[in-house]
Amino acid sequence: MKKKIIQVFSKIKPIEGININTANIGIKSKVKEDVVLVSFTELANVATVLTKSKTAAPNIKWLKKIKNNGKAKLLFVNSGNANAYTGREGYQNVLKIVNELAEIFECGKENILISSTGVIGEQLPIEKVINAFPIMLSKKSKKNQDWLSFAKAITTTDTFPKGAFKQTIIGNQKFSIIGICKGSGMIAPNMATMLAFIFTDANLTSSQLSKMLNSSIQKSFNNITVDGDTSTNDMVSIFSIKRKNSNKKKYFNNKQLKKFQKDLDDLSIDLAKKIVVDGEGAKKLIEIEVVRAKNNKQAKNVALSIANSLLVKTAIAGEDANWGRIIMAIGKSSSTIKQNKISIKIGKNYVIKNGEIIRNYNENIVTKHLKKDDIYLFIDLFLGAGSSKVWTCDLTKKYIEINADYRS
Repeated sequence: MKKKIIQVFSKIKPIEGININTANIGIKSKVKEDVVLVSFTELANVATVLTKSKTAAPNIKWLKKIKNNGKAKLLFVNSGNANAYTGREGYQNVLKIVNELAEIFECGKENILISSTGVIGEQLPIEKVINAFPIMLSKKSKKNQDWLSFAKAITTTDTFPKGAFKQTIIGNQKFSIIGICKGSGMIAPNMATMLAFIFTDANLTSSQLSKMLNSSIQKSFNNITVDGDTSTNDMVSIFSIKRKNSNKKKYFNNKQLKKFQKDLDDLSIDLAKKIVVDGEGAKKLIEIEVVRAKNNKQAKNVALSIANSLLVKTAIAGEDANWGRIIMAIGKSSSTIKQNKISIKIGKNYVIKNGEIIRNYNENIVTKHLKKDDIYLFIDLFLGAGSSKVWTCDLTKKYIEINADYRS
């Protein structure tokens, strides 16, 4: 998938039973919309995967508390302020939002999901947030589904809004899958500084959603890295929204859901790539494929060792065909490697084969590939049947500029 194609915001067809409202309340910007309220006509089934950060934000604490409920009436998201490391007051502010929305929508507090992203260590402007709800809801209409505004409102250092759409078939019925995400820096497996929200009108149970989401994450969001850092607020949620004439009496079985799983995987990978392409200051998308490892775990370990190497990332940024940095990154992984078995391709061209540099190696051909926007690294360990694909980006001077000025 070409870098420029990935950046295009997908054309999304609306689905029944959902309303999206956005607003600017001046959390960080005077002009950019920074709060989103997503409401469902009927309770939606939901599954969520949360950051593994040990310094997780108060909203994550709330989501862990209600996680086993499996039902959602509302999703509230704000950008510009992570409400992370804000102590008791930060958690009380989460509860204030929950209490206010529960009263407005006459729903259970356990059916309200809260998500925040932005600067760590600052309290939410809670009065601005609470006062915004009546204004946002005054715009409410049955066809209020501005997915692009949703995507824009949750961005922080992102340079473009990120959305994806797929139509899938279960049995003989057509269904939609919609995904919105944000992320640019502080990106690494086990969730990153990323939020992702996926919606479908297929009638699926919370347990089915959980199983499929966890499977997709291992192929997508947990296979990307920009800088190796994992943040405090990261989450991915998937919602099953009831629609008219849906299969109300029975849910689909696992055999029927194979096509849905494949399409969910594809959509999640698409969203994950959008995050990597937008890596802070990035100019190149890098795909790293490791094959014939002892197992998939080893393959991913080696791929991530390469993807997180600052020396590899800066060499690619400089379009320097320094394949020795790839060898270094393979060697520093925690995996057992046989040097005389390793083969490496950069683009379509072998550099190393069976542990030795190929005869008549032409660096100019490799350099030509490194001048492209999409870079491909292939590593064959010749140890077993394991494989993995990981996506990352190059590391440029712009990354330092963005993060040095993040709070200004």
